Amino acid sequence: MTPILRLIAAALGLSMLAAPAVGQETRVAAAADADVIAAYSSHVEKRLLRAHVDRAAGKVSLAPFGPPGVENFAVAPNGAFVVYSTTDAPPAGKPVTTLFLLDEAGQALGEPLRSPVGAIMELAVSPKGDRIGVSSDRGWMALLAVEGTGAARRLVWRAEFGVAADRQFTFAFRPQGDLVTMVDDWVATYRSNDGTVQRILDLKTVNRDLSPADRDIGALFKLTWSPRGDRFAVSWGPGPMMTTIFDSGGHRLNASDFAASKVEFVDGGDAMILYGMEAPALVRLKSLNPTAFGDPAMSTDWFVRLAGARDIALLAGDRIALWSLEGKPLTKPVGFENYSLGAAVAGAKDDVIVAAERAGWVDLYTKEGELMRRVQSGGREPRGFVAVSADGATLAALGSDALNVISRLSTRAWGAALSPQGGPFVAVAADGSRIVVEGADKTLRSWSKDGVEAGAISLKADRRLSGLAVSTNGDAIAAIEEGSAVWLADPADKSVHRVALAARSVAPLPGGAGFAVGLADGTVARLSRDGAVQQLPFKASELGAVGRIVVAPDGQSFIAVESDEGQARHLAWNGKVLAGPYRAGQSEIISGVFFHQGTPKLILRADEGYAVATLASPR
Repeated sequence: MTPILRLIAAALGLSMLAAPAVGQETRVAAAADADVIAAYSSHVEKRLLRAHVDRAAGKVSLAPFGPPGVENFAVAPNGAFVVYSTTDAPPAGKPVTTLFLLDEAGQALGEPLRSPVGAIMELAVSPKGDRIGVSSDRGWMALLAVEGTGAARRLVWRAEFGVAADRQFTFAFRPQGDLVTMVDDWVATYRSNDGTVQRILDLKTVNRDLSPADRDIGALFKLTWSPRGDRFAVSWGPGPMMTTIFDSGGHRLNASDFAASKVEFVDGGDAMILYGMEAPALVRLKSLNPTAFGDPAMSTDWFVRLAGARDIALLAGDRIALWSLEGKPLTKPVGFENYSLGAAVAGAKDDVIVAAERAGWVDLYTKEGELMRRVQSGGREPRGFVAVSADGATLAALGSDALNVISRLSTRAWGAALSPQGGPFVAVAADGSRIVVEGADKTLRSWSKDGVEAGAISLKADRRLSGLAVSTNGDAIAAIEEGSAVWLADPADKSVHRVALAARSVAPLPGGAGFAVGLADGTVARLSRDGAVQQLPFKASELGAVGRIVVAPDGQSFIAVESDEGQARHLAWNGKVLAGPYRAGQSEIISGVFFHQGTPKLILRADEGYAVATLASPR
């Protein structure tokens, strides 16, 4: 084998390498006749969205806010600015965390500031918007100032101090403007706006029933102040998670803890919504009696009190809506494209700033390993399976519950919802005319190029499927029942023909003549479209089954990969070995094979990503 040509930076992680091979499932695919390799990417785009409430129209709209790459963020009162952090992790170096400012329109302010404390756990803005608190997971905090006005605003370092070397801690600005840090041994420290200690309050001396947590057990520990500063809540615990309410003097108010991991003070601080562990509950601070809030069957991710209003925004299931304080929906829930919604903070009047993530990317490379571009498949998950037509114009991306088709490798043409019980196999006809996936209960679902679905074809298979292929022009489908049979299906009339063969893998023959089948005993055979064996099986694998097979564009040869994805050969149909064998190293997997200008190529996957290599002639 010639040396590796180029590393493809689309790493899927060590956990992927440890997973057993499952037939011909593909996270990377190459076009037969075009210079394209498609790899399902682990990339996740993180950014902010602005949710705006239009009360007159009774709806909420969502739009991107600022640049991508947001890790943590905080919003100044009335949405005056947003501070956020990003982390750059170079391949050979330590991660670097940087802080940025955005104005009300999402435009950059000032120069970026490198985080004084490294990786950031929490960000918060003071009630006056003049200080920013930054905490790390290593016991340190920093205070930053926002100097200047208008477009001249910028971040400036002010102070840095240690809080707890071996314990978790949290912090929050009081409405009065000073900062309170609290360690999970229930000791609170009140500090001025430059970090100077003003007083220390040990809540255990005020409340004898409080016990410190074990040393840094990685549990929840979060401090929240009421708008008037007369109450504060601490949400804590490794699970189940609880919330305890205190008055401003540190006296515990609730005799028993509430089962909640999140709290939002509402109604000017006279009430709060507790949620996150059980169904949301509204608690009036005068009585501390919880009452059901909204729909108890709804799984709520965030409640956000809008600036200057009694209404609250609710995030549930990647959708956001406006509710009244009485728990009544005021707008219909809305989402945004394929973004997953996360943390939310009140912005300007009738605005909420929401953290969002968009996964489901596919990286496109040349067959020399050069990155072409990254396209959005329309899915929400970072991992899935891909198939690409021979001409490289049609790409199918299969997630756990959706199929998305990209036309001309640039934009999503259409998508289809799938049953989560479906399998990991997807195939595309050479001319892109038909896309096929394994549906639930060993059915075959297929669509035309423009997204029109044909009726599902049921296979009466007893074993799982281990391979799937579509003929050149999409008029025939072959599915492999692992080690037992080849199922030949006609998508036009839904007819099915079973051929008893101990098959493991399948690939279409050029020109629509039939299919090449890899068998469990390491042999390869050719089948016509009616199921007749055109060529008797001959040996193509040394040690195990043929787990993957790809036929050359001219139809005169093929590449066979053993079922453990560790060995590959290029063979003629008379059984002559033309190239190989290639034996993968201990940390390598042969994840894909293809022909490029008549030369057999391998796509290797290791812990650092993918690589393209040439399968050389035997010497």
